[in-house]
Amino acid sequence: MPRQARRWNPGDAANSFVRVVLSDAGELLGGLSEDEWQRTLAFFDSRCAYTGELLGDDVVRDHAVPVNRMHCGLHLYGNVLPVTRAANSEKGGMRWRDFMKDKDPERVARIEAFIAQSGYAEKAKRLGGLQAHCETMYRMVDGMCRTAKQVLAERLEAGENGATPTAQRGGQKRGGLPLTFIPDGPETAFKEALLREREAWFLITYRDGSEECRHWSARHMSEQSGVVNNVRSRFRNWREMGIKSVVVSIDRPRAPRQ
Repeated sequence: MPRQARRWNPGDAANSFVRVVLSDAGELLGGLSEDEWQRTLAFFDSRCAYTGELLGDDVVRDHAVPVNRMHCGLHLYGNVLPVTRAANSEKGGMRWRDFMKDKDPERVARIEAFIAQSGYAEKAKRLGGLQAHCETMYRMVDGMCRTAKQVLAERLEAGENGATPTAQRGGQKRGGLPLTFIPDGPETAFKEALLREREAWFLITYRDGSEECRHWSARHMSEQSGVVNNVRSRFRNWREMGIKSVVVSIDRPRAPRQ
């Protein structure tokens, strides 16, 4: 039976993009030099960080916190441990603490001491909000893939009906991002409150039903500033990001749905 070609999905592209972001983040923070790797091996006495077994030539460099969308670990000194191939395979995509739960407490303490002395956590904090940034990038790429498929479907439908495809007609005019302002009236009551409070909140609803709350610092807004254009400029790629609508509120909205 012929082997079926793999079906690539939007999530595949989005996850790959997040890994690129995380790789760039680790590189910008210094990555892992050969000298640091040798120091790592010396710290663990050339033994597996998880099992304590003496390491041979097939030592594997394992990310204690995985480099993926869920955990947002970095390829950085302090997050790369020397382990055996078997231990690496058993751990898979787990965080090191979850993998080492109920295992040798001395090995756990050793890993904790190494990560602490490496300064890994302090370095990672310099990127503040990395998890939220990766989630935004994931949604953006996922949305772009879905939009691209929709465009293909529209072109196919137009061709079957004998019509000129949308892309060749210069594109169909679509409405802008649906916005709701609280208090009502973006250029009246809301603007007065915004200039007084100098901050507001965005409650973003995505097409998959989830929500996200973001803070808006409006200290640079003036009487001459346009509220609607300012908000729309912050969400130029709203379709690609999978956004359905945005509520702009002076008071912080309720906790968003996950």
